[in-house]
Amino acid sequence: MEERERCLRELAVFSRLEGEQVKLICERATEKKYLKGEIIFFEDNNDENLYILLEGRVKLTMISPEGKEKAISILQVGDIFGEMSLFDQDTTPITAEVIDDARLVSIPFHDLEDIIRQEPEVAIKIIEALAKRTRLLTSQIRELVFQDAEGRLASLLMRFIEDFGVEVKSGYLIDIVLTHQEIANLMGSSRVTVTKLLNQFIDEGIIKIYKRKIVVMDIDRLGEKITSKL
Repeated sequence: MEERERCLRELAVFSRLEGEQVKLICERATEKKYLKGEIIFFEDNNDENLYILLEGRVKLTMISPEGKEKAISILQVGDIFGEMSLFDQDTTPITAEVIDDARLVSIPFHDLEDIIRQEPEVAIKIIEALAKRTRLLTSQIRELVFQDAEGRLASLLMRFIEDFGVEVKSGYLIDIVLTHQEIANLMGSSRVTVTKLLNQFIDEGIIKIYKRKIVVMDIDRLGEKITSKL
């Protein structure tokens, strides 16, 4: 309990909450560990929990009737998810899959409603999570409409730098391993196109691959791939 409370307090999403507010959340929360590849919940299921990611990474996806996957986002430590079904009590529209061993806390919606009645500031944090997801989806729509595949890949790599980037001697290491197909799903393209563009970026000296991870060596030229297409 104390360890969980300490972890939640360290997360940016709860950094401005009072100690008693965080303690109230911990009293209602359940902690669980998940292994890579496990599904937390499936699309169209009635999963009535809010999740907070303490360790690891989680991928949110949607599946077409033909079985084609569309990745929405890659979540990192401190992100909240599962909140979309909280307000309309409808089935969840996404699937949540663990892509790195993860530790999560979950809070049932009925307990969360009680917490919000006692501590309205918690609701603000949930609204912030919704706004972040809406902003991401808006950016993806903008990229699909106004950018070609090259520009969309550059935009995606820029987001990866912001979310998972580690500054190294040669540039920025994107500290996450994704297959070409997973990158294609995230940017709305084909695996063949992604492979071709990554090789092009390598030839142009913009990126390199190090232990299956992408290192962006020339962030300015990467940015030019975006602005030139808008």
